Amino acid sequence: MFLRQFVSQKGEQLMNGKSRSLLAFLLFFVFAAGIVNAQDEDPALVNPQHFLLSADEEIFKRPYFSQDFSEDQGYVNEFPNKLTVHQYYIYDGVGSDVLMTMYPSKETVHTTNKRLRFDQYRMKDFHVKYSVTRTENIPDEGGGLCWIRYSNELLRGAGRDSGLLLYPGGDVYAYSPVDGVIVYKQIADLSDLDPEVRTDFDFIRLDGNVYVYVNGMFRFSYEDDITDAVSFDSGAELFEGGTRVHCIFDDFSMRIR
Repeated sequence: MFLRQFVSQKGEQLMNGKSRSLLAFLLFFVFAAGIVNAQDEDPALVNPQHFLLSADEEIFKRPYFSQDFSEDQGYVNEFPNKLTVHQYYIYDGVGSDVLMTMYPSKETVHTTNKRLRFDQYRMKDFHVKYSVTRTENIPDEGGGLCWIRYSNELLRGAGRDSGLLLYPGGDVYAYSPVDGVIVYKQIADLSDLDPEVRTDFDFIRLDGNVYVYVNGMFRFSYEDDITDAVSFDSGAELFEGGTRVHCIFDDFSMRIR
């Protein structure tokens, strides 16, 4: 605005050397200010793909925890309701979460297990890698999906927590309590992913912003407004009308500052 007023008021004088010098100074000042502002911007916003490549070298230099599911574990069967079996185990280097019924489920069933919860590893800023594959889905397109989540549930308690919930092959939701009720908001679409093909995720969270990458490519970012440290968990979700879904997870790792 100042520059436009200057040009308008001094239009007849611009041809003399003194005015041209002053205008050149003003233009240089505006240009230099632009450079400073660009340098002050969050590097992830300028080039999120480069952020993935440089984050571990520049910010998250410390390995914190990793789980490659190399140990063996016997099968555990639980019953979320009278008709549904929840089975989980570690076998052949991956962690499994399975939901199954004899008849089409009358309701949606959402489960995790102790091997797929990383409760003790809570952080505000991190770089997490995690992989997921759905190996069984009955009936086709109607059995269920796998999910990955981070949340502050351990600190706030179930029903008062906030987090980010991802369904490869479905949608991504941010959720938080509003007037005592958990409200979900869709923030991204992952329906183009084939849930039966292994998907490798990178989650980089820095200063309340999370950057999500799928198979090494930037997918979306989101400011989650969570002030607490968060932890990850994962599992399976059997849809209403579904009879079986089997999800496997592998290679969880977390790096921190």
